[in-house]
Amino acid sequence: MTAATRLGRLLVLLCCLAAACGSAGTTSGSSEPVADRLPADPEAPTDAWVAGVNAAGWDFHRHLAGNAVSSPLSIGMAFSLSRAGASGDSGAVLDEIFGFPEADPHGAANAVDLTVAEASVEPTTVEVATRLFPDNEFSPLPAFLETASANYGASAQPVDTADEDAAADTINRWVSERTRGLIPKIVTPPIVRDQRLVLANTVYLKADWVVPFLSELTSSGPFTTADNRSVTVPFMHDHEPVPRRYVRLEGAAAVELPYQGGELAMWLVVPHDPAGLPALEEALDAAALTGLSNAAQQGLVDLTMPKWEQSLPPTDLFEWLCPLGFCAGAGFDRIAPGIFITAALHGAKVIVDEKGTEAAAEPPCPSPNRHLPRPTSRSWPTAPSYGPSSMRTPAPPCSSAASSTPGRSRGQHRRPRPHQQSRERVTDLPPIFASGCSAEDLEQDCRRPLSQSAMTLVTPRWMVRGR
Repeated sequence: MTAATRLGRLLVLLCCLAAACGSAGTTSGSSEPVADRLPADPEAPTDAWVAGVNAAGWDFHRHLAGNAVSSPLSIGMAFSLSRAGASGDSGAVLDEIFGFPEADPHGAANAVDLTVAEASVEPTTVEVATRLFPDNEFSPLPAFLETASANYGASAQPVDTADEDAAADTINRWVSERTRGLIPKIVTPPIVRDQRLVLANTVYLKADWVVPFLSELTSSGPFTTADNRSVTVPFMHDHEPVPRRYVRLEGAAAVELPYQGGELAMWLVVPHDPAGLPALEEALDAAALTGLSNAAQQGLVDLTMPKWEQSLPPTDLFEWLCPLGFCAGAGFDRIAPGIFITAALHGAKVIVDEKGTEAAAEPPCPSPNRHLPRPTSRSWPTAPSYGPSSMRTPAPPCSSAASSTPGRSRGQHRRPRPHQQSRERVTDLPPIFASGCSAEDLEQDCRRPLSQSAMTLVTPRWMVRGR
């Protein structure tokens, strides 16, 4: 392969999400960034950045078939940094798809990233990490490296992409460390062979419930899929009605499960009709999902939901992006002359059990996500009431969402101080989307669904669907 041909290739964009419960692991040291990290700018247009990434993430999630899990935050961060190196036409298309603000988009991404870091309050761990893997004979333009360091905390770790096995191993090892082993592999040697640059972003979450489920109460029960079939799965149960925040929606109900630390929570959205998940997802948008917290009221809830785990294998994001106008071959001359993008991948994994949630996502090149299960509520003493019958008969399909709800785990609304404004904005950023699958999929791939019927899970870091 000639040097000219090699120069005309930009890595793969890698986006990864991982979430689970348990203790956080350690990661290897990173190379030094070329510039100091900037502090969060309270005037940065974070509202516009978050709204655009949320809308794009929800659009991508609805593009996925069957059970699915994805991370709008990871995909958004990877493409936001890529935007700094995009040529004029490529950048304009990314702005249209992701809604990046015209003024200071990288300052907005920096403020969001640093605000997410503030949610890491013991025992909760939430981390966003970005790394550049340039070929050891390739030097990105200084302006791109400075933006990557100052606004995304990204350092460069050169690899020899001519030695594809070693390069892929280095990248996968970094991703595995950052996601605590939840995503052990995101690229294969052929993907990185002779690439000039690989850009990787990971999101990792490990959070325990404020009110954990008792493992001795977990028992098997029927889970109703979106196609009205029943499969047997392990269900977790509240040992008694618990004060929770909930929202009545048209044809559905939503309930909040806060995590310890008071900064983050999962929202479960449950359709009343077991076959109503597709229609519910079609009717909802990112703004409605991220606005659940503002519409919530307090009440006692007796909750039953499956314990489950779901993975999204590395998925080609161009299947979603190319019909929107952004395809392989898009130019990135502001990374270096002659550079264009050749791949974009997204991978994710989420685990939900009696203690809490662990999730991870990774995009080495953005790529789509896959399947996941759903939650159900048994009784809502002050509002919807499904009652214990949901354990005996098909429960309503669910949409569930995990979202950050800073300072609102007890339902109160605080006026943010100036330094808290960007954190409040991030509350509107869904991190995970997850969606459901057929009965056959549940039996083969979704062995631990999230609830007794179809559901969608949305959080400020990822989105999940289960049917």
